[in-house]
Amino acid sequence: MPTESAFFLAALFVLMAAIGWGLRHLADRDRDNSPPTRVSADYMRGLNLVLSRRTDEALELFVQMAKVDDDTLETHFALGHLFRRRGEVDRAIRVHQNLLARPNLSEAQRHQALFSLGDDYLSAGLFDRAEKLFSELTESESHADAGLRKLIYIYEQERDWHKAIEMRRKLEVVSGERLPEVAHYYCELAEQARLDGDLAQAKTYLKSSVRTETGALRGTLIRAAIAEQEQEYAQAIGFYESVVETDKRFISELLPHLQKCYQAADRAAEFETYIKSVVSKDAGLARDIAYAAIVGELKDSEALRGCVERFVLTNTVLADLVNWPEIETLDETQRTAAIERISHGLRGLVLSSARFRCTNCGYSSQRLIWHCPSCKQWECVRPIQGFQFETLVA
Repeated sequence: MPTESAFFLAALFVLMAAIGWGLRHLADRDRDNSPPTRVSADYMRGLNLVLSRRTDEALELFVQMAKVDDDTLETHFALGHLFRRRGEVDRAIRVHQNLLARPNLSEAQRHQALFSLGDDYLSAGLFDRAEKLFSELTESESHADAGLRKLIYIYEQERDWHKAIEMRRKLEVVSGERLPEVAHYYCELAEQARLDGDLAQAKTYLKSSVRTETGALRGTLIRAAIAEQEQEYAQAIGFYESVVETDKRFISELLPHLQKCYQAADRAAEFETYIKSVVSKDAGLARDIAYAAIVGELKDSEALRGCVERFVLTNTVLADLVNWPEIETLDETQRTAAIERISHGLRGLVLSSARFRCTNCGYSSQRLIWHCPSCKQWECVRPIQGFQFETLVA
């Protein structure tokens, strides 16, 4: 069923066309003193279709009857945009292809038609066709900037980071802006190289990622992972701790790596000291450390066990779910076993809920992603770092 807005727009388009047609013929009549021209029967039929709420037929008739000239060109562009917004991409494509077939378009008009047709293909998921048209516009005076941004969008979706870098460089020249997203593209390439086992290539990409502060945190995380793979544990510890210092929200994700590296370097006692130092500087981090220990099932650490026990015994929400007074009367062995059972249940709660959220738009995810698929911003997704107890009663 056509919506009220679609009905209104269809009526508007037909009325605009009829008025434009009438005014043009009045002007022609004034110039040559010719007798008045009757309103086209097609226009009258189109108005009747609109009044009968047969919107689709009215729009189709308008496409067929509207002659493409300088007076109706913008109307065609608006009509194509309307079709695309309504999801009728095939009709939008036909409108814009019809415009491109016109032999006497100016260069600016042709580029506008190319861009609109590229947008149609993009909406239809025909990335290869859209890419071809937007590539043709990269040298256009009027549409180079917009065409490059569309190409960047396509290459980001296709994860073709080399082409995305190339287009970003061109866009920097065209726009005069310094675009920090390039650093993230190099981080993507570095991370892929690391996962493929090519650590030397990963390090090369990381050198190119140092352009702005944007991407620096992720670059440090990749360097830490590389150092851990190379068993350079002291170096990895330094990288991981610097990330925690920069953004404490990552402690829940990095604590398992830190404990592993400390233990692998035979520095377990220093790990205990590190945890106690972090908590002494910011008591609120004890909760985040407890969260990380529960989710990561981290053991063999007195400092971590202390954080978990304090969290379990002092959390007001959990107090309504378990019998704390009874747990506190248990001996150490029984209390440890009870807290482990509770921790196991809490871990299941975390793994069944979203663990990461975009700080820009609120998009949530089960895994850490660096490019938000909702708002398209980079490095804005962070660990939630909390037990979502509301899901228990949802």
